[in-house]
Amino acid sequence: MSKKETLKEELESLSPFLQQQKQRRESMHVPADYFDQLEDAVFSKLESEGALRPAMTARHGGVLRSLWKPRMWAAAAAVAVIAVASWWMLRPQPLSPVPDAMYTETLTEDEIEEYVIDNITEFDSEQLASIAPEPELSETTNTTPNETPDSKALDDISPAEMENLLQQMSEEELESLL
Repeated sequence: MSKKETLKEELESLSPFLQQQKQRRESMHVPADYFDQLEDAVFSKLESEGALRPAMTARHGGVLRSLWKPRMWAAAAAVAVIAVASWWMLRPQPLSPVPDAMYTETLTEDEIEEYVIDNITEFDSEQLASIAPEPELSETTNTTPNETPDSKALDDISPAEMENLLQQMSEEELESLL
């Protein structure tokens, strides 16, 4: 069985009335000049009932007349209210002074250190360098940046003493020095 035949059988079983309507070809056609005569028929019926055809007329006053309507004033007032409210909400606010109580509060060094460690990614390297304590230099140490206290002590040793120390050292101690 073809698909068309199965559809016909299904339509007959569901609604025999629709199947009969489909077979009547004359009920499915519109008369020849129906749409050409429709407008005239509608207007003649309206005239017989006493209604007139609407005429195309120009309104006097144009745009100026529409400005005197209350809804135009209501729309203008709504736009003005929205503009003023927007300006009021979005205008820059003046900075308020910091209360004196905030200046008197102090933080301990531990609290500051904990905050910096917790938020280390929020700081620039220059900021961290500016808060780092300066290294303490004693006046008694006169070492240059390349010299260490050990290297200064080695300069005071004579070559004969150095040779004596090297001979007393084991091979493992020499390797660890090098």
